[in-house]
Amino acid sequence: MNLPSSTAAPTSVTSTSAADDSGEICEECGSGAWVIHPARVRTVLRFLCTHCLLRKHPQSFCPSCFAFYDSSPPHPSRRVTCYNCLSNTHIVCAGEVNSSTFLCPPCRDPDSFSFFRPIIGTNGSRSIDKSLSEVFLCAAKISASSMNKAVSATRCEAERKGKEAALARKRAREALEDVVKLDDKEKAKSVIPKLKETSVDRDQKPKIAASNGAVKEKESSATTNSGPLKRHCSAVQLTKVKQESDASK
Repeated sequence: MNLPSSTAAPTSVTSTSAADDSGEICEECGSGAWVIHPARVRTVLRFLCTHCLLRKHPQSFCPSCFAFYDSSPPHPSRRVTCYNCLSNTHIVCAGEVNSSTFLCPPCRDPDSFSFFRPIIGTNGSRSIDKSLSEVFLCAAKISASSMNKAVSATRCEAERKGKEAALARKRAREALEDVVKLDDKEKAKSVIPKLKETSVDRDQKPKIAASNGAVKEKESSATTNSGPLKRHCSAVQLTKVKQESDASK
């Protein structure tokens, strides 16, 4: 779909040095250019001269009248497509031609054709006439449209990445909250056994105290009942002694 390569007309030494001094170099052909147009070619930002820019966008304009299509080429009934580069030329501009073998002007003369050749004066200055200004304007419109599309694409990409970042931030916050909840659960699990041990100790202390009190009561009661028992035993012993003494007499 690219247009055939073409050679620019030879320029004088003065004009070439002027181009070199300007520092404007085309990335495609490497020649010094009067004006460099920024444009995206296959998603890559390039800086091209007018001729190379038009070569890279053959379907964006009419190669005869240089009307910019802006993504809306003429109706098929009003255009003829180049057999080689697939550029679209107005039927009015092409005239009576065979549509199956039609070649646009760049493909018709690929060796010497150039879209843009500024007029070089005797003093080396460059100028353009009306026809060249139309070519230059067409290239400028293509460049502007390409950069506007690049800005829109970049904006959409930035919005998409912003949404992804917000979603990732939300997920990270939720994950952090889950970690905090799990940590709280683990702490609660470790505290519950300690609380149970404390409550068991509290329940056992009254029981121990009660058992100690019962033992003391039994001891006291045993001590209390031992007095009469001792007196009864002593009376029995006295009675036995008296009987023994009477028997001996």
